[in-house]
Amino acid sequence: MVLRRHDHRSLRGWAQRVDMFPTEGRLDRLHELTGGWPLLVDRAHRLPEELGDPDEVLRRLADIRADRAEARAFAEATGGYADPLLAAGYRPLNDEFKGGLFDREGAVTAVALKIDGGDEARWIVNCLDTLQVFDREDLLRAAQG
Repeated sequence: MVLRRHDHRSLRGWAQRVDMFPTEGRLDRLHELTGGWPLLVDRAHRLPEELGDPDEVLRRLADIRADRAEARAFAEATGGYADPLLAAGYRPLNDEFKGGLFDREGAVTAVALKIDGGDEARWIVNCLDTLQVFDREDLLRAAQG
């Protein structure tokens, strides 16, 4: 099963349905801060009740994103630490690519070098891709160019 994150278009539809983040700039910032993850989008939906102002909601999301405890709780909630092998496979990707572009084979190679196993590395990369850990647009651009 592939999880679905909001892309920019679906996030715009969500924002229109819930009547929040009406400007393109705020919508862009919301997408940047949540990555389209439903868990974070839902949090953005609940924050106005307590904060009232969409700009304050975006500031709070930025604070949440910068908080290490919040980041760990998010990773745990999304399944990033559900399997020790999966967590071990993510670390070399983060170390090697630092959020930059990479292709699937580069990812498999980086993981395989760290865990000493090609088949397991391919499984890890496939699972992380299914969990939508990677930004597909970046992955596709890297594969094309």
